[in-house]
Amino acid sequence: MYYFLLAFLLIIILFLIIFHFRKKNIIKKICCLSPQHKCHLINELVEPLGYCYDMTQDVFTSTLDAWQKTFGYTSVFDKSAPFFNMIFDCQPIYFNYKEKTWLIELWKGQYGINTGSEIGVYHADTILSPNARKTAFFSAAEESEYLEMTTELFYKGELIAQMCGPHWWQTIFSIGHFCQPEDLTMNIVIRFPDLEMRNAFVDALASGGYAIDSIHLCMYFPDVSFRFNCCQQSICFFKKLYRCYVQWKNKCFCRLFQFVTRPFSCTCDKLLYLYYLPVSFRCILRLRRFHAGHSAKHHK
Repeated sequence: MYYFLLAFLLIIILFLIIFHFRKKNIIKKICCLSPQHKCHLINELVEPLGYCYDMTQDVFTSTLDAWQKTFGYTSVFDKSAPFFNMIFDCQPIYFNYKEKTWLIELWKGQYGINTGSEIGVYHADTILSPNARKTAFFSAAEESEYLEMTTELFYKGELIAQMCGPHWWQTIFSIGHFCQPEDLTMNIVIRFPDLEMRNAFVDALASGGYAIDSIHLCMYFPDVSFRFNCCQQSICFFKKLYRCYVQWKNKCFCRLFQFVTRPFSCTCDKLLYLYYLPVSFRCILRLRRFHAGHSAKHHK
């Protein structure tokens, strides 16, 4: 009996020694890689998932040809998001333009172990009644319909990242950081193709509770800028309780992620470190992204 126990302890000690030296070799290997090579490796891993890595800001964003585009949007995605560890504020903005009902939706909050934000541009095939909007399927904007958008995401007043350019789904995701949705603020600028579309969107913003003096229009271009920092959502007690539970889990996994990857500070290094660790560690810390709007969506 004692011999078996001694043998077991020796095996454990041997495993820890091997793991220690393997970990040191992985750290050395990552430190020897150039920033460009690291970025290339990370993008090879995440591009099939519909994302790319922005090394200058240390965040991830969605690609123009992301596979999530196929799934469009329906409100059931937002409703089911907490079951996929996503707790966010969301605000759909519906308006009619050129014989179609358009939807520009805003999201900000916690996506698993990711703090992030999204702006999605969608439209129906026809004009929808207000009652039909909440159950209708919306297609993602096509390339000719992309809107020039700029997003600045802040956490308690501190800038996380900024994204700009034409897109149908502009996102920012910062891995390993935890937040409450109300602590995030989005500064948004959208350039529309003409004044008719911009004015229809502005009217929808005003109808959605935005004060007129909080919406800023450009004199020379069909641009609109505004801030998304709060969301009036009617949530029952049990849903609030479940959201608290999900946020507790998200916070724990963020801390676990930071603990395991503590040899590094850059997200790129942290993810490569996890990638080279044994499979068991990668399974525990695998990054999932479902978004209540783009998978079967798409938030961390």
